[in-house]
Amino acid sequence: MIKKICEDFNPSWQLYVDRGLLVSVVMLLGLGLVIMMSASIAVAERTYGNIYHFFNRQLFFLVLGLVAGYLTYKIKTSFWQNFGAKLLPVVLLLLVVVLLPVIGKEVNGSHRWINLGPVSLQVSELAKLIMIMYLSGYMVRHGKGLSQSPSYKPLLVPLVVLGVTDGLLMLEPDFGSVVVITATGIALLFLGGVKFSRLIFLFLGAVSIMIPLVMMGYRGQRVMAFLDPWAYASGKAYQTVHALMAVGDGGWFGAGLGASIQKLFYLPEAHNDFIFAVLAEEFGFVGIVFTLFLYAWLVQRAFIIGFRADKAKLHYAAYLAYGIGFWIGFQVLFHIGVNLAILPPKGLTLPLISYGGSSLLITLIAVALLMRVHRDTQISRFGVSEKEANKQKQKMARKTRNARGASYAR
Repeated sequence: MIKKICEDFNPSWQLYVDRGLLVSVVMLLGLGLVIMMSASIAVAERTYGNIYHFFNRQLFFLVLGLVAGYLTYKIKTSFWQNFGAKLLPVVLLLLVVVLLPVIGKEVNGSHRWINLGPVSLQVSELAKLIMIMYLSGYMVRHGKGLSQSPSYKPLLVPLVVLGVTDGLLMLEPDFGSVVVITATGIALLFLGGVKFSRLIFLFLGAVSIMIPLVMMGYRGQRVMAFLDPWAYASGKAYQTVHALMAVGDGGWFGAGLGASIQKLFYLPEAHNDFIFAVLAEEFGFVGIVFTLFLYAWLVQRAFIIGFRADKAKLHYAAYLAYGIGFWIGFQVLFHIGVNLAILPPKGLTLPLISYGGSSLLITLIAVALLMRVHRDTQISRFGVSEKEANKQKQKMARKTRNARGASYAR
């Protein structure tokens, strides 16, 4: 009976949720809670005397993220098209404020968090999302100039904004976020119509600037250790070596949930920056493939949502979906690359899995934006207004209740 009602309601009932996106996110959240709990037990008990400390905090931010995501989902994407650019100065100001000793919270030599009492806000996570919103709006407003102008003038504004944002992030320092934001920005500019030859020039320019910055100070030492980790196994490459040990010990099917050895104070930051290594040790190659499949599914849904929005001529919504897909995809690849010693160590979380309140909160808001893009696209495609869609939803609910009442009466 319910199936028949849904078929009668088709296609309007599909306005609300992209089922593939929802399933992939729910499965990643469930996997994340399980593996994060396993990876954090030892350090939570030693540091706080409570094995559930990190789990409880992650659960709190999960609930907060779901609430924030629901509120975001209720707002049309057209609102963000007009308002998103106004959030950029706020984020840049926060990136300055986080560097102030009184306000900014220092952890392991980095000033990435604003202290808000019992919780902290990592501004770089917010900057990733706001940068996508800003670039999406800029490309809608200046798309013709980006694709057809013979000069680099239309590119100057977004490049300056990217440069200022990256510069402030380097002062924290947060090189991982710099890489993610820069890669996402270049990918979006390519979708916006910027010529490939110009992007190659910009990419080479960015690399030429980043290489000297990477080789300065402690980062240069970490790169040298990355090139020959076993020669620095007890020093700068300590995390890399133990991450490789964890991945190798996992084998095909893993040691089993909770049976990781490296998380027992051998592998620092096992519950956030190196959680993929713990996942590989406990779930093995099969767990790695399954996790990669879930992320690929999520990113694929983001691109499909963006493609459909583009076909419906909702260009801002399309860029927004594409940008979120690029962001999550790049961050997953960079996190896994660090854990597999393919890339030098950087402080990047694994979205929806690693411990980190700001990362989880902002990622769930981004997922809600994807859901909203899907909803607005369906409304545009099928010509159903918001008001009419709500009426149809209420009508379906009444039919469902009547059907249940009839079945009980029989």
